[in-house]
Amino acid sequence: MREMTDNVEQFVSFTQYDIPPLKSGDYTITATQTANQQEFTPVSKRFAVPGNRFRLNGDDIISVLPAPLANGEFAGVMPLVALKRTALPWQRTSVKADETAPWLAILVFMEGEQPILQKGDATYVFPQGTTITVDNNPGLTGTGQMPDHYFSYQNINPLEYGQTPSDPCAFIDLPVDTFSKTCPSAADLPYLAHIRETDTYDSSDSDETSFSCAIVLGNRWPQPKANQSVNAYAYLVSLENMGEYLPDDSGNPSHNLPSGTTNVRLICYRTWRFAANDLAERFKELCENLNRDPDGSITLTTLRLPADAPDQNAVQTALNNQKSGQLTEADADLLVRNGLCLGYTALDHHLREAGSTVSWCRGPLLPFNTPPVSYSSVSCTDALLRYDPQAGLFDASYAQAWQLGQLLALQSSSFSVSLYKWKHALQKGAAAQQEMALIQQKLGGAGLFPSFFARRSARLDQVPAAPADIGEWIGRLKLLKGVPFSALVPDERMLPVESLRFFYFDPYWIEAIVDGAFSIGRGGTPGQGNEVDALARGRQAAQLSVRRQRKNQRPHVAARLAAADQQDLGTVTGCLLRSQLVSGWPLLKIKGYSDTGGVNDLTPLRIERLSDDVLICLFEGELKMLVLHEPPAQLHCGVEWDNNTQRYTTTLRYLTGGSAGQQIPNGVIPVAVRPDGQTLQAADTANAIQNGLTSHDQASDKFTSAEFAVEMVQGAVQVEFQVQ
Repeated sequence: MREMTDNVEQFVSFTQYDIPPLKSGDYTITATQTANQQEFTPVSKRFAVPGNRFRLNGDDIISVLPAPLANGEFAGVMPLVALKRTALPWQRTSVKADETAPWLAILVFMEGEQPILQKGDATYVFPQGTTITVDNNPGLTGTGQMPDHYFSYQNINPLEYGQTPSDPCAFIDLPVDTFSKTCPSAADLPYLAHIRETDTYDSSDSDETSFSCAIVLGNRWPQPKANQSVNAYAYLVSLENMGEYLPDDSGNPSHNLPSGTTNVRLICYRTWRFAANDLAERFKELCENLNRDPDGSITLTTLRLPADAPDQNAVQTALNNQKSGQLTEADADLLVRNGLCLGYTALDHHLREAGSTVSWCRGPLLPFNTPPVSYSSVSCTDALLRYDPQAGLFDASYAQAWQLGQLLALQSSSFSVSLYKWKHALQKGAAAQQEMALIQQKLGGAGLFPSFFARRSARLDQVPAAPADIGEWIGRLKLLKGVPFSALVPDERMLPVESLRFFYFDPYWIEAIVDGAFSIGRGGTPGQGNEVDALARGRQAAQLSVRRQRKNQRPHVAARLAAADQQDLGTVTGCLLRSQLVSGWPLLKIKGYSDTGGVNDLTPLRIERLSDDVLICLFEGELKMLVLHEPPAQLHCGVEWDNNTQRYTTTLRYLTGGSAGQQIPNGVIPVAVRPDGQTLQAADTANAIQNGLTSHDQASDKFTSAEFAVEMVQGAVQVEFQVQ
């Protein structure tokens, strides 16, 4: 059961820009000195501020919206790119007279007008035959290869320090009319980039409690067509030094373009496609369609293979028939289905004697709650194999966990060496204590060098504590960090595409994998006192570490964890999400509650992306409700179509006071668009918004890209999942 709420209150701050003190380029600093009216020879020093020009760093782009290949109601949605470096959009200059204008822009094209992405090197953006030089390196040259009547970036020759003519470069060629129709004007450009800052409390694990990113907005969107899907293509391009060649507010070509220019060549850093139609691949619709069959019915919500749950009375009858040796085929089928419903899957099992069979296996994530069971350390994997003589099947789940723990420990040289040294110190201490006891026995209570033996006894009583790195490593292991995904989900069918699966931790499986890790350096039988003591101390150190693994906890949660450090975790629950929600919204916010009313929040132990489209969440306590929030840093901007006025509109929001960020009643105003009906006139729209705010007593001294983004941002979405 789910409840849907729009316009969820989110906390995010908007900032106009982050202009670096020095933009990218080569500089000269000259120092002069005058003493006693005598001037000394000036001293000059050249230096460079490096910056991207022909391509961006691999991690510069956090996300794009709409998501690549997404299908949904994207008419009126302004595409955006979220950038990791907040100063990046202002690292270079586009409009010389306005340093607030970004040099990066998103151009949007419809099906049939999209350019072809071409790849080459830096020479392709210089006119053919032009000699390309590099500042401070006159011996490094190149020759331009751009055809005649093509126009590209001005005043970038010579290249800056660190750049070469052979630098890889992707680019697009736009006819002048297409360039002018899609590009923002010089007046629009300053409103199409800003900075957002939000907290990281309910998002993926991070060492930081706040997060900032730069947002670049597109000024164009696909127009809706009745019963038709419209493909749109977005390109993140450079407009460096292009300010005077940009179109006017109506999209007419600039008179500054050289006579005879037929095409404009632009460097391109990212391109993606999305489609505007009536399909459901926006945040809200993606959430609503999790766990649904093609016919719309809800499928599984727990982590197990799809199988009809058998009647438990029939299961008991089948078990009795199995015990008495009267198992029928129908009974066997029923017991197999029951095993699948318990989270098991059947896997090939290669035996030590070179034979093979099929055995039951399941990971640590169960579809049901199981009470803690007493665990005793074992010396090898086989001790944890379980065998059913009636069915002839092994249950290799816990044996696999133990072996996996040992292999992971051996893989980590730092942990295995530290564990071995600590255990060796414990064994030496135990041997010394036994030696001391034997000496006292031989002396028969007589005193001999009392001061020496007293100090030695006191020193031997101080058992070495578990090193911090051991506690940290085991703490991560108890949260399944580093455990292969195939061990968590043994069969891909348990977690199909666009699914959300809830689970409970299997405490016995966790004990088995920890015991396997601690088996390194284990001398003799695991029942020896010093080994039992070492394992207990290691688990206690790990217990303290588990709750400290996640750094970005909310302040009240951090205080709660500090008070609970000495307590066992108890029940751990969580979910696995495999969806476009993970890839399209990497800053997705998630909260868990122990009640269906969303009052008592659970402590998040781990929220982490395992791949581009899979995310795992672990909570301390029993999860009753899961809430997915559209991340504030990725809220899209856009406009709404008004059928009555046949115009695009936006709804004003309060900028000040206790209602800041909330929509103003009766605050709907039309936005300005170009004659094509799908390209925003950002500067004119900003003026209209400012006038509308003034009429609602929300006037601002200077209306910037930050205020513009607040007014154009669409409502956030929160989706609640009730865990049955």
